Amino acid sequence: MEKKDRLFISIYNDYYGSLLTDYQRQLIDGYYNLDMSLSELAEEHGISPQGVRDALKRAEKQLVGYEEKLGLVKKSQSVVDLLHEALSDCGEVGQEKLKKAIDILKD
Repeated sequence: MEKKDRLFISIYNDYYGSLLTDYQRQLIDGYYNLDMSLSELAEEHGISPQGVRDALKRAEKQLVGYEEKLGLVKKSQSVVDLLHEALSDCGEVGQEKLKKAIDILKD
């Protein structure tokens, strides 16, 4: 998996992770956010590395599917882009408010 794809899975997990099972969330978090290996995750969960890989692939597929259906990541990025454009069109007070809105959307 390319670095870009790994980043998107991590972002999708931020948006849709609560729709996964606890087990899937733990695997995604361990693999993508904590940079754990398949072997480390396998040992922690008492299954084979292949079992971890299969479970990760299913969870990744679910996360991508949620984004394809709901598009929340794409919509959020579009809003952030529009707010950045609007920054140049308003005064100092408006810019501060827009910067706060952008920060909220990025968190």
